[in-house]
Amino acid sequence: MPGSCDVEMDKDGNIKLWYFKHSNTTKEGCSIDFVSKYDDNITLEFGVQHNKNLDDCLAYSGKYDRAESGNMSAMTSNLLAFSFSLKNVEFDRVKGGYAEKHGSFCSNASFCYSSRGKCLEVADYSIGWARNEDYVQTTIQLVGENRFWTCNKRDHKHNQNNEASSDLYYDFDGKSFEFQECHLDTNKSFRCLKEENIRKPELWKIMDEDYTNKEYNHLFTFHILPTTSMQTSMQNIWIKCHEDADKEDCKENAAFQQCDKMFVKFGKISFKMLVPDNSVKTTKIGKSVESTDHWETEPDSSTMPTMSTEEPPWKIDWRLRPTTPPPTSPTRTFPKVTFDFSWTRKASEKKNSAGVLIIMCIVILLMVFIAVFIICTATAFNGG
Repeated sequence: MPGSCDVEMDKDGNIKLWYFKHSNTTKEGCSIDFVSKYDDNITLEFGVQHNKNLDDCLAYSGKYDRAESGNMSAMTSNLLAFSFSLKNVEFDRVKGGYAEKHGSFCSNASFCYSSRGKCLEVADYSIGWARNEDYVQTTIQLVGENRFWTCNKRDHKHNQNNEASSDLYYDFDGKSFEFQECHLDTNKSFRCLKEENIRKPELWKIMDEDYTNKEYNHLFTFHILPTTSMQTSMQNIWIKCHEDADKEDCKENAAFQQCDKMFVKFGKISFKMLVPDNSVKTTKIGKSVESTDHWETEPDSSTMPTMSTEEPPWKIDWRLRPTTPPPTSPTRTFPKVTFDFSWTRKASEKKNSAGVLIIMCIVILLMVFIAVFIICTATAFNGG
């Protein structure tokens, strides 16, 4: 199905979304829909996997200190862009990248422009992986921003493991992401965007009275963005293709992926996946939005479908069992239309009235003239 994600349920019942090298998802992106148990926080596990040890596919980032700036493009060798809660038109809009805005959209325009960045109206996210010393390094960056934050996985040595992952935690109260292992500074500063314009995940309360699962009662939508969404900013800011256009990741179809697989894991306690069900009639959820797709929660068994849908869930039905589709609307009838031509008659009447009025005016003028003539004649006669 176009726009669908590659999904499987692991042996523990968690939902795993795969991002394969050179897959259709890297070119088109995908969307997947869940119901969530919690409405105050989200924890997602992002990981990378390879058929050999990770040092075979991770770029070396070097050291970030005053003496050595490090290889800040290392993270672009394995990079996954993602977002939340997008409508169809918003998802299509970000596929080609993000439009440059006026300098007032930047927090620090001069610093942004100095690294060939551009001011952004909205910012989505990217997760990247590299190796630092003996460890796997995970980075989080807002697409288009010229700063990023790192977390070294001390328990994952790249020369001894073929997989590494990090938990990314979003607190709706603090409205910020952080790695659970590293506790990033929540007072992050930005240059190419303003904090209030960072894309925020949303959870919508399911309002349908027929929805029986009162525990998982919030809608959550997740999107993997295609590489085209981040290509321009990564090539300009980090890879510096303007200095050397022959680099591998400076090509128009740059993959930004050297390892075989990347993934996002959704914990079974927090999330259940939604799957299409075209037999169910449309009802409503807490937020007023538009769509004609219908859904049901996935079964708690190994028979769960492996594909989700590309359509974001707007005005979705949440019934767990199919119901009879609503009857088609009756044939529309329209009232008989008649035309009133009385305006022609009224115009004629107005014309006749105008003629009579003119004649009356002439008669009055003649009478006045005669009266004046008689008075003048009488006066002259008496004087004589």
